[in-house]
Amino acid sequence: MRGVMRRPVCLIGLAFVMLIRLYLCLHPLPAAETDSIHKTEVILTGQVDKKEYRISEINSVKQKTLVIYLKEVQLINPQAENIEIEGVICYLEGGWEPRMGSAVHVQGKLCAFDRATNPGEFDAGQYYQILDIQARVQNAVILEETEEFDKVREGLYRVRTVLSALLDSCFREKDASVMKAVLLGEKGGLDEETKQLYQLNGVIHLLSISGLHISIIGMGFYKILKKIRCPLIANVILSTAFMYGYGIMTGMSISAFRAVVMFSFHVAAGLFGRTYDMLTAMAVAAMLALARQPLYLYHSGFLFSFGAILAIGLFLPAVEENLLCADCKIRAVVKIEKLMSASLAVTIVTLPVYLCFYYEYPLYSLFLNMLLIPGMGPVLVDGLISLMAAAYYVPLGRILLFPAHMILTFYELCCTFMLRLPGSRTIPGKPENWQIVVFLLILCVIVRCSHRFSRLQFWQWTLLAVMCLTLRYRSGLQITFLDVGQGDCIYLADDCGGRYLIDGGSSSKSDVGTYQMLPFLKQEGADTLDAVFVTHMDSDHCNGIRTLMEETGESGIVIKNLILPDIGAGSRDEAYREFEELAESRGIAVRYLHRGETLRHGSLRLTCLHPEKGAELESNEASAVLYLEYGEFSALFTGDLEGSGEEEVRKQLEAVLPEGKGITVLKVAHHGSRNSTGQTFLKTAAPQLALISAGKNNRYGHPHEELLERLTGAGCYLFETAEGGAVTMRVSPGGKRVRVREFLGE
Repeated sequence: MRGVMRRPVCLIGLAFVMLIRLYLCLHPLPAAETDSIHKTEVILTGQVDKKEYRISEINSVKQKTLVIYLKEVQLINPQAENIEIEGVICYLEGGWEPRMGSAVHVQGKLCAFDRATNPGEFDAGQYYQILDIQARVQNAVILEETEEFDKVREGLYRVRTVLSALLDSCFREKDASVMKAVLLGEKGGLDEETKQLYQLNGVIHLLSISGLHISIIGMGFYKILKKIRCPLIANVILSTAFMYGYGIMTGMSISAFRAVVMFSFHVAAGLFGRTYDMLTAMAVAAMLALARQPLYLYHSGFLFSFGAILAIGLFLPAVEENLLCADCKIRAVVKIEKLMSASLAVTIVTLPVYLCFYYEYPLYSLFLNMLLIPGMGPVLVDGLISLMAAAYYVPLGRILLFPAHMILTFYELCCTFMLRLPGSRTIPGKPENWQIVVFLLILCVIVRCSHRFSRLQFWQWTLLAVMCLTLRYRSGLQITFLDVGQGDCIYLADDCGGRYLIDGGSSSKSDVGTYQMLPFLKQEGADTLDAVFVTHMDSDHCNGIRTLMEETGESGIVIKNLILPDIGAGSRDEAYREFEELAESRGIAVRYLHRGETLRHGSLRLTCLHPEKGAELESNEASAVLYLEYGEFSALFTGDLEGSGEEEVRKQLEAVLPEGKGITVLKVAHHGSRNSTGQTFLKTAAPQLALISAGKNNRYGHPHEELLERLTGAGCYLFETAEGGAVTMRVSPGGKRVRVREFLGE
């Protein structure tokens, strides 16, 4: 921090970032309202800003699709007159490849991006908004293209195409896709397995254009010009222009932009007789990026890239001071210590970013980064040399690329091995804002006062900062009704560390377990589920749970117990038996629940009111019904209960409810069907709050108007996941107060 105080540009940059953050808090930038023309056939015009080929796999067949990004977009359709869109991404279906910078007419189906409706869920709308893209066009066809185009950018794109083809001809398919990402910024060809392998190990940054690339390529070019006695001013101009062109060719990611700006400062420092200051250069790069797009403050790439530089510039000196052995004279040991210091400093400083975006942390990534980062230099150099050789004679390029192939194979083996080690994935969950603030304040104290600390005190303070960030502080009971579309999924977490799931499935959202349930559980830090209850075997209540069971352990989430309704053998259909077999194969204990059985954990009590042991019932009538008690708070979870089952539960409620008192929360049965939650049942239950989980604009018409009238007539305060997204209820210890928050209302 003392170093920052002596750098006025850094202070200006810090104030600039704080002002932008404050402005975005007070005036959030709204997303484009494209829902009114979602899946509408449109004709639009725009300028080609970027293009790339993406590889997708459908039914085990790989398909290559050209994707173009258009800016300065104008919609021609009359129904889209009031829609303002600055940029779109078009997935072309045949036709020709447009040139960079040309204006095109495109026809296709305009689609809005999916917005997150659950905590932890990936928000595609926000992600593309940061990139100035407000919608996507599927099955796009180019109708017309102007003759004018950007010759420089099109030329750079063609160079990248040639280099990409050379890599394809030299490498095997998997290695070629990695090298194209590393050298050319082409990530569209990376298979999901490779991306996940690097990401889960915390080394995904190795596949991005970053400061390492700019340093090796840029400084190499600079030194070559210097050797041939190029005048300094010409060298600086040519080197900067060369690296700017390389940045454009590779897509100019935010990390590449930061590296190019900092490289320009580095080479220009000698020209003006000044000493290069890394933090000042970083501050200028950050201000330039944020001036263009303030939303970069919510972009993981921006935060990781600039966070790593802050770690090296501010925190690394303190780490080295307390880690390196001053008396050691062995060069190899000193080198390892310095590498460990840099890896540790970057890991600690960027930890909040990692947890806020991924919710988990690969425990061995510190050592893996130390092991793999030194190899990236040789991979880059070997790749560049081999490309030049392949341009002359392809077989020669294949021979020269062998070292890079061996290093990449070693990387893959290391990543695979690390994931098999115990504790390789820890899931602390997403930290609260106050935890991040406390963490950063402690780091500031450490940097400011490290010279006063003993080595032990330094690491004690560092450990305290990490603990403040990663430990979860829970009080009372949490109930979250996830928005899974047409389906049910309820998460319970008590103040004694118990975590439970009641149902989890959807008939309107594909792969709900992967895209809604798993991210939510990871955000909550729920690496272990003590029990997963399946009320009945309809897919909209259990297909997401099937995904969790299939990936138990591998996803980082462990299920201890699967609890099924204890119905008669005649009612146990094929899906029921498949669940039993799947649980057994994954080492999950299977238990059966019937009327009268109770689960107790601390102040939490869950009692089964239905079905009766061995009952032969239809699917919905066989739904398990759970009655929750937590101090003065109570809730009833009803699955798809209806018919005779509902009347049985009503009688059970009369027996368990105190006289003259109803339940606090009712999860309305069968997604709000008119055939459930009858008037007599409501009179007995007398709920204060009611929750309906149903898909937006679902084909069943849920919730039915008759049911809504019954609920409002009973004096219920109503919440719907289709309107407000996930609904979270936080109950105070003792159950006296309930705070309700809708995800889309935050």
